[in-house]
Amino acid sequence: MRRYSFKRAFFILRRLFLRTYHPTFIATNISDIRSSVMIFAVLSAFTSIVSLLFVDSLVRTKEASFWIVFFRISTLLICFTAYASAKKRIRFFERHIFSFTGFFIASLILIYIPMMIYDKPNHSYYLYGSAIVIASASIILWIEPVRIFLLSILFLCLFIPLHLNFSQIMGFDRFIFYQDILIVIFLLGMGFTANLLINYWRFEEFRSKIRLRITVGKLLRINQKIQDLSRIDSMTDLFNRRYLLEQFDLYRRRSKREGLAIGLVILDLDRLKFINDQYGHKQGDLAIQAFGRTLRSRVRSTDIAARIGGDEFCILASPIDAVGLETLTESIREKIEVLRIPVYNQAGETIRITVSIGATMFGPNEETTFDELYHKIDTALYTSKNEGRNRITILPPSDSLPV
Repeated sequence: MRRYSFKRAFFILRRLFLRTYHPTFIATNISDIRSSVMIFAVLSAFTSIVSLLFVDSLVRTKEASFWIVFFRISTLLICFTAYASAKKRIRFFERHIFSFTGFFIASLILIYIPMMIYDKPNHSYYLYGSAIVIASASIILWIEPVRIFLLSILFLCLFIPLHLNFSQIMGFDRFIFYQDILIVIFLLGMGFTANLLINYWRFEEFRSKIRLRITVGKLLRINQKIQDLSRIDSMTDLFNRRYLLEQFDLYRRRSKREGLAIGLVILDLDRLKFINDQYGHKQGDLAIQAFGRTLRSRVRSTDIAARIGGDEFCILASPIDAVGLETLTESIREKIEVLRIPVYNQAGETIRITVSIGATMFGPNEETTFDELYHKIDTALYTSKNEGRNRITILPPSDSLPV
């Protein structure tokens, strides 16, 4: 139990404190990150101007005044550089956004060191001001907790000795010294705690969006799979009758709109019952699958090849003409005629199959349903069967077709 509690505590500590920003997280929120840098630069510049007019004006010596003004102007230049880099969307700035932000904050903090030295009457003001800079940066800027923690430690290592030295020069007062240190630590701790909470919420929102995106993607894939299952014949991977009927209506509307001719072909395997009786239904399924693969290899990407039941198949071809329809059907018949299908339980033995085909064309002016056209072509199919199978019968169209 104690070991589990330790692992849990370390996991929470790592998630809150040691977690760095993921590149995807940065790319997703780069606009907000740039905006936060611009806001912080404006606030820092405004604070520097106000301090220059009111606080720094109390400096009595000319030399100190010169250097205080110099460092205030340097602060304004740093703020302007940060603002312009974020505003102009400089590629280097966006690529090294957190290194740039850390350097920006560190530069502002280091400028307070000479001001603490030159402006002794306002020593505590610069001490608190530099701590407030870190605290406000922790809240406003998108900085990782580990960076804020290291920056706070660096601050304490630099400014506490300076403050101690100043206190000893001015006459060490333990109460005032510890009071100042407690105020500074309180400001840094408040900023660090706020940074932990803000980053935790940002990460949780990001993770929720990622999980939602993953879930939506899975649902889309499942929905696509369901759609495929609803229109694909599982045995042959050809389309099924339902999808064929849907596409027939679309093809007919396109035929009327563009003046294209459409070909409809019915194909029926010859003597499949004999194969089932002699070799078993599994061999019959293998024959159907082999025929389906051949059919897919012969039709164009614009054609619809479907299995409409048992050993009966259909092709919806458009655009097509009489020569193209004859070429398509003959290529399928010839390919099936030379096809050899291995017998699944007899090594080295193969069987051959043939196909009987009925086909016709209809033009954009012909008003007909699929069932009417199918019944019409079915007579052509039976003609091929009655004439000895392995034949093609193409019925003439009933209306004038586009040339």
